[in-house]
Amino acid sequence: MSWSLEEAIAYYRTQGAPGDQSALIGLLREVQRENGGGIPLHTLTAIAEAYAVKESFLLAVIKRIPSLHLADTNCLELCAGPNCSKCGRLAAFVEKTYGESPKTVTLKYVPCMRMCGKGPNIRWNGKLYHQADEQLLRRLIEGK
Repeated sequence: MSWSLEEAIAYYRTQGAPGDQSALIGLLREVQRENGGGIPLHTLTAIAEAYAVKESFLLAVIKRIPSLHLADTNCLELCAGPNCSKCGRLAAFVEKTYGESPKTVTLKYVPCMRMCGKGPNIRWNGKLYHQADEQLLRRLIEGK
């Protein structure tokens, strides 16, 4: 049995999507799983059209859920814990240097990573980095 985006969209519509965000998130998780761990942008566009919602709304949902990300992008998670206050500075650096929504990076804030003494902490594509600074971010984002 092969997977079909149209069938998934129809199924999650019966579950309450897009109004019920838990159903919408379920669809996005399924799409991500069926596409090798990332949500292709063209698929996101198809979902937006099928549900008559803005693509920016779906992008905001993806940004809010740490386990979701677009295909062909890197996921940068910044610790939002009370002791990683420098992460706000790091996010500002990313936005200033690469634009508010860098095309190759999904920027997310996540709850405390519980490594406060080693902060600021970030996670890049699932790998945890401690004592993060602008130089590390530049190296990761630019692939140098």
